[in-house]
Amino acid sequence: MRRSDGMEMEMVNLKLYLENRCILEENERLREKASALHRENLALRADLRNTSSPATTAAAASSCLTEHSPPPC
Repeated sequence: MRRSDGMEMEMVNLKLYLENRCILEENERLREKASALHRENLALRADLRNTSSPATTAAAASSCLTEHSPPPC
């Protein structure tokens, strides 16, 4: 392997390393955002349960169990 080939490989390796670091950082930011949204969703569901009548809550829970798409409750 020529010296220039080795330098080229090092540059490619460095570029890939930096891209990987950026992807990992973005992944962590998205993970934190997803976690915050999940907590917010749980809090909103709790508020909804506390303000809904028992009949409405039972109907919503029933529809959540039978639907394949993410439930609105």
